[in-house]
Amino acid sequence: MKPSTLIQVIGTALAAAAHILAQPVVTPTPDKPDEIQNVSAYTISNSFEAGYRMSNVSGNQDVYRSSINYGSGLRLFEGQLRINSKEGTGTAIDELSLYTLGAGDDPYQATRLRLEKNRWFRYDMQVRVNQYFNQLPSLWNGERAARTERTFQNHDLVLFPSTRFEVILGYDRNSQSGPGFFTENTASNFGAFDGENFLRFSNDIRRENNQYRAGFNARAAGLAITFVQAFDNYKEDPIFGDASTLPLPSSNVQPVSGVRRDEPIHGNTPVTTVAIRTEKERKLGFQARYVYAGGNRNFILSENITAMDPALSASSLRQTFVFGDADRKQGNGDFSIVFMPTDRWTISNTTAVNNTRIGGDSIFLELTNVENRLTSFEFLGIRHITNASEVNFRPHRTFGLYGAYRFSRRRVQTRENFLFPGGIAARPLFEQNNDINSAVGGFRWFPAGGLRVSFDAEVGEADLPFTPRSDKDFHSETLRVQYRKKGITLGGSFKSRDNSNAASLINHSSQSRHWAVNGSWTDPDGRLMLDAGYTKLEIDTASGIFNFFGEADPVPEARTFYTSNLNTLYFSSRVQPHKRATVYLGYNIAKDTGDGRGAPVFSDGLEPAYPNFSFDGTNFYNSFPLTYQSPSARFSIALHERVSWNFGWQFYNYDERFSGDQNYHAHVSYSSFRWSF
Repeated sequence: MKPSTLIQVIGTALAAAAHILAQPVVTPTPDKPDEIQNVSAYTISNSFEAGYRMSNVSGNQDVYRSSINYGSGLRLFEGQLRINSKEGTGTAIDELSLYTLGAGDDPYQATRLRLEKNRWFRYDMQVRVNQYFNQLPSLWNGERAARTERTFQNHDLVLFPSTRFEVILGYDRNSQSGPGFFTENTASNFGAFDGENFLRFSNDIRRENNQYRAGFNARAAGLAITFVQAFDNYKEDPIFGDASTLPLPSSNVQPVSGVRRDEPIHGNTPVTTVAIRTEKERKLGFQARYVYAGGNRNFILSENITAMDPALSASSLRQTFVFGDADRKQGNGDFSIVFMPTDRWTISNTTAVNNTRIGGDSIFLELTNVENRLTSFEFLGIRHITNASEVNFRPHRTFGLYGAYRFSRRRVQTRENFLFPGGIAARPLFEQNNDINSAVGGFRWFPAGGLRVSFDAEVGEADLPFTPRSDKDFHSETLRVQYRKKGITLGGSFKSRDNSNAASLINHSSQSRHWAVNGSWTDPDGRLMLDAGYTKLEIDTASGIFNFFGEADPVPEARTFYTSNLNTLYFSSRVQPHKRATVYLGYNIAKDTGDGRGAPVFSDGLEPAYPNFSFDGTNFYNSFPLTYQSPSARFSIALHERVSWNFGWQFYNYDERFSGDQNYHAHVSYSSFRWSF
């Protein structure tokens, strides 16, 4: 094929693909092989699916938009183009692959492109767009929300791929923009400010992160070496406004007469990555990697709030400043060595070190008509060292054992200074160390053809956990069984995990149990396929918390109990009653029964904003009982060897037991034509 002819083929195909920037339907038509055309030294396949999607939603529209968010209208569901040289020696390229989903008016969009000329270059591009909406009643009674569009771009170019020296070039971009609003606690009573109220701001979100990188992969003397230098730039320039007059449900919004808030954040971070490893499997092998990031970030928050006090005919002023110039230096590296004296034994050891140090000026200053407050942050350092030694032994080809010992040590250091009304409190350097020792073991067993059994267990202990929810005295066990033979797959698993953390102030314990079974079957002709599964997850946690009900009230010791009993069931089938007709049926349901309460109960006049917990005067009981189910059906009829008609329907039903504020149900369907050429 002449270069001009190839360019015409590519141009025509790309032009067609540009008009079929496709998007996935809620119930997408499963992929079908496209018709492959031979054009001189290349094979070409191209297809697209276009149609109309319909949605009918009742109930809470905000929750539906936060989770599903599909609407009605004409859609280009999917498009793909593939061009490959037959012998791998094409004139201009050897591979062109373009796949698109969700362009146009769809909230979720993606595009992937690959261009490659063997041993000369390989270019990969990915672009994803997510139109995000969130305004849930369970989050601050709907007082926080965002409607943004986030775009992810990834560009990777490799020169001289699959050779001993590859040049790596890349660029990533992550941007987010759109309106939103949020709240801020008033914090204290003075003048016109009421400590029970909160401030409400509008926010024009503008975030952007760009990364540029270059490096190489080299192979020599049985070693593979990688070096990449990246430069990361982050900036955030939001625009804030007063949102105290927005018609939202809460009544305790602080009235203000003047608002000004600025919060720009700019920073640069160079990142260096070096890695080396042995290439081929040998008795003694190793790999090592080190990554260093030394960044600097400049930030400032300047907030001026004025509120008028009608009783005094005077205004109250609160000024808040947060500013600094922070340096963050982070280095992490790991080294692994593997020794295989025989085919039955494998001995390995891995050591990893992560060291993060944040230092520089960081000041919080609040000025009011009554008092001033200042907090000065100076330093935060976290060093984490881990080591793991593992032995694998396979006495027989059907049975293998392994055991491992793991150790980790975490050190946290921090220093802050405080200025209170009437004096300065300078704190010394705070330091806490925590060691974790754990032992791991298990086996893999193949007792018969197609049958596999595995068991894993871990037991460990930490001497000084950093947080109440961290691991202290813990153990876990996992059992898996799977059988495969002649189109049949059956499986089951059980996993248990327990953790108890008894600290001087707060006791925390957690327990989880997970059961799962699944199975699938496909008939020899491939005209009938069945797949089903069931899982049950039980979670029980108990933690101590502090409750401050009022300045004059005593502070009771209490524990909060969280219980979840989640059951999920899925079923799917594919039936081909005729060579031109295919039917897909499916059903999914997730049901959390919680702790069995029929309704929330409150004592001592306590009533939460969202009824997900109960209080008996001593302890809190928290759970989220709900049911989510979604049946679906799809039909595909081949009208021609290159054209098929598709129809799909899916029902979404979300139902919470204690409150109907977030419940919704929706019917989403589509009708489309798929054309391969």
